[in-house]
Amino acid sequence: MRSEEKRLRTFRQWPESSPVSATDLAKAGFFFLGPGDRVQCFCCGGILRSWEAEDQPMREHQKFFPTCKFICGEDVGNQQMLPFLEILDYVDGQILSLLQRMDVEEAALPSQPEYPEMETEAMRLATFQSWPPYTELYPEQLARAGFFYTGRHGDTVRCFYCDGSLRNWELGDDPWREHAKWFPRCEFLLQSRGRDFVSSVQDSDFNAPVSFLNGCFVQWRGERFEETLPSSEPPLSTEEQLRRLQEERMCKVCMDKDVSIVFVPCGHLVVCAECAPSLRRCPICRAVIRGSVRTFMS
Repeated sequence: MRSEEKRLRTFRQWPESSPVSATDLAKAGFFFLGPGDRVQCFCCGGILRSWEAEDQPMREHQKFFPTCKFICGEDVGNQQMLPFLEILDYVDGQILSLLQRMDVEEAALPSQPEYPEMETEAMRLATFQSWPPYTELYPEQLARAGFFYTGRHGDTVRCFYCDGSLRNWELGDDPWREHAKWFPRCEFLLQSRGRDFVSSVQDSDFNAPVSFLNGCFVQWRGERFEETLPSSEPPLSTEEQLRRLQEERMCKVCMDKDVSIVFVPCGHLVVCAECAPSLRRCPICRAVIRGSVRTFMS
């Protein structure tokens, strides 16, 4: 739970009536424990509940657990969440380079597997009993590369450590290379194959660190952003900008829920978690969906 993003994932059942946001709690080091509004610090183990409207999670954390190393500012391996929302506000709701050229040169911080019960290769292999016979890959290859079979949606597999999901496997695919291509920060991957292998896969598959769409220049990790509009177009009003932003956040399939799934490899963020499993191709570019990444917006 050192990852802020992983802590935020635990708040899927967070009470809507709570006056404190899940995002603020995750930033303050807490993950959802339940029942009710009970949360726990990933570092000191402190538990808080009964949140009120005036409460500030970071301040409450410091008030009741002043010796917590995370609160005291010590390096405990906390991983801050990447600013998805800031990018969404500028790039028409499409995270184009989320999956491109991630910086694998940084040292991987210690963390825990998302599915510790699948930590052994034997346990992962056991999940492939109902593996579709039409697939081109052997279960042994996938299990060795850290994947287990979800048993749903065709040939969808998931990494026990980083929670990365891949599907629509083709003849000649190498599970290790696909793992390194789309989820280069997975610690299991880095420990198993080494940083040089991951870097070589990234270099061979993603030569350009940037992407272009509709006059927008984007580079991931918030390092640079420029947006240019054709000179003949007048600037949009605030109301029109808000309307377009609302449209971009709406699932393009059910037109009801907010978008939350980024498709691999095209990088389009256009559907909700409920609609994504039923799609084989991206509804925007028609690219075959090889995997997906769950995003969280505050």
